[in-house]
Amino acid sequence: MKPKVLIVENSWTMRETLRLLLSGEFDCTVAADGEAGLAHALTETPDVLLSDVNMDGIDGYELCRRVRAEPSLARLPVVFVSGYAPRVDLDPAQPQPDAYLVKPVKPPYLIAQLHAVLQRARGATAKAAGEA
Repeated sequence: MKPKVLIVENSWTMRETLRLLLSGEFDCTVAADGEAGLAHALTETPDVLLSDVNMDGIDGYELCRRVRAEPSLARLPVVFVSGYAPRVDLDPAQPQPDAYLVKPVKPPYLIAQLHAVLQRARGATAKAAGEA
């Protein structure tokens, strides 16, 4: 069974490009903004969240904060893909993504990063289950 990726991207072209690019290895679902992405994640939890950073309304950082604050999603891996470098003015206590990729991203690298964050998340979940 393919891992489930929720793609949150405000650009239709980029959203569809990512969906087509990733659909060979992942079961992809898309959302056009942070609100829709959060709502979808709450009703049908993906294995990884792939989000743009600069979006109207809830941006990627706020989406990440809300995901981490939600008990059912707190361990959901979050990957940012953005045309901008990571912000340096953030409060260090604010939740951060598991990976931050700057566009343009080579497809094999993006796919490898998604698999890497999924592998780390599975390891962390297995470790937490062993400690319980």
